[in-house]
Amino acid sequence: MHATALSTGDHVMSYREHAPSEALKEVVDRFWSFRSSGPEADIPVQQCIPLGVSELIVNLRGDARAFVNGRWERMPGMRVVGVQREPLSWTASGNCLMIGVRLLPEAAIGLFGAPLKVIDPMFMEARALGAGLCDGLEPLLEARDEAEALARMEGFLLRHMARTGRATSRFVAAMRQLRGGGLGFDHRSLGDKLFVCDRQAQRLFKEHLGLSPVTYHRIVRFRRAYDHATEQTVQRWSDLASDLGYADQAHFNRDFKTFSGVTPGRLQEGRVPFYLLRGRPTDLRPVIAFR
Repeated sequence: MHATALSTGDHVMSYREHAPSEALKEVVDRFWSFRSSGPEADIPVQQCIPLGVSELIVNLRGDARAFVNGRWERMPGMRVVGVQREPLSWTASGNCLMIGVRLLPEAAIGLFGAPLKVIDPMFMEARALGAGLCDGLEPLLEARDEAEALARMEGFLLRHMARTGRATSRFVAAMRQLRGGGLGFDHRSLGDKLFVCDRQAQRLFKEHLGLSPVTYHRIVRFRRAYDHATEQTVQRWSDLASDLGYADQAHFNRDFKTFSGVTPGRLQEGRVPFYLLRGRPTDLRPVIAFR
């Protein structure tokens, strides 16, 4: 389990991540929970960044708001997120508890019953996808704590994914290749996986995800850079850029700023309010333990 706690004035915030069980490793990237306590005034503004996944989020207590289209907007208590493409600033009420699951995009398509191009990349109400999704999540609201809520979320996914399909096997193979098949983007290799020409591959990705394969690859590679920068001290950013397959450090810095909103150096200095901080998650099994 990866846990981060932060105290800011009268507010205390904690964020925890959990790896999925073996049965959900091809569906789930991470489970997570966020808790804040303190005065009812909003917690300090936080930042979400693109990670190449889709999300399903449930507020168990309190409200959360996000800054979109130039104004603060209340987020639905049950919400889904498409494939995020830019940072999102958000805040929550002083006493808030929410849990979420980051879904691999090809699995989210089956769970939501819709291509991710129709899912807002920032957030949208889960009920917009049909009452069935929200009805299945209702038992989470009766959980005694986040551990039980996360266990119920896992049970919901196990039951639901057994009844629904995922994207086509060719698209699944292409997505896996982009996430783990090398640091450079290879049009020919991607087309071979999909048995289509480059133009058709572009269209297939936009129909499924709402973005091009090149953009998705950029997000995946940025996540590798982000993970590296938050897990250890980077001595030379130019070396990391080269290791990740960037043409040069300028391209690396551009992508990092696009997807995180800050330069790599400012992130590593801890001068930005990301609740996704250091460390890797531990296994969810056998019990999710919170202290």
